[in-house]
Amino acid sequence: MKNESLLMSFLRSIGLNSKAWSLRRLYCPVDKNDLVLEAGSGGNPYPRANVLCDAYLETGERHFVPLVHDRPTILGFVENLPFKDDSFDFAIASHVLEHSRDPKAFISELQRVAKAGYIETPDAFMERICPYPMHSLEVSDREGIIEIRKKKGQVHDAEVFELFKRKISKIFPKLIKKDPFRFHVRYYWKKDNGGIKYKILNSDYVFDWPVSSDQSQAHKEGWKRAAFLSFARLLFSQNRRNRKIDVESLLKCPSCKIGKIKVTTHSAICTNCNRNYEIIDNKIIDFTKII
Repeated sequence: MKNESLLMSFLRSIGLNSKAWSLRRLYCPVDKNDLVLEAGSGGNPYPRANVLCDAYLETGERHFVPLVHDRPTILGFVENLPFKDDSFDFAIASHVLEHSRDPKAFISELQRVAKAGYIETPDAFMERICPYPMHSLEVSDREGIIEIRKKKGQVHDAEVFELFKRKISKIFPKLIKKDPFRFHVRYYWKKDNGGIKYKILNSDYVFDWPVSSDQSQAHKEGWKRAAFLSFARLLFSQNRRNRKIDVESLLKCPSCKIGKIKVTTHSAICTNCNRNYEIIDNKIIDFTKII
């Protein structure tokens, strides 16, 4: 599976890596009729995604940027997705794996609900020297395998982090901007090619530290950028098709993992265990809580 468009490849060949990187969200190697899920869609979903899934309407883990729900949207955890097996042809998980505290379940669920997909994360090198307190994992790739290490604290090495802040923190963003591909993991997978090949380097470690809830990291989107992103989604998304998607036919109860979901006016009900899930604003089914 190709990991970039022809235009991205051309821009990289002439040294315009940052321009190529900016186009990656428009590249999705799927047929026009394929159904695409974005897990952890957040405030800037990929245009090609048909169905969105995120755990929160708003969270510090994405700098309190509100959830965009301009197409069918579900609240649920990637580690326990509320969808039937093979519901999707392709699943996008961009900058969300590194937040997971159960990477084995995360990867298993992606492969259960989709036939192929794309994972993007910061590389472990960047996480090691410039750690994000809300990230739980360091992720890197080696010879076609995703290597995952559970972080044992918000900061791996306080001394290295102090040196980073003192010596290169001001120029580091310029290095990332010059060649973002070097500082990120981009991984495409297909079930019929063996699925997601990964290794958890310290699988026995049990997390014993809290995720940061520092609200000083709240981020306000500039109105020009917000307007541009909205326009891009309007232009490149399958808006007409998305409005006609029968989401109910894709759903499976995340509690009993057996029952189908019957959607009513104010709630979604499992046909097997009778658990009720709230519908927010008459359109977003919340599978993170039972009512």
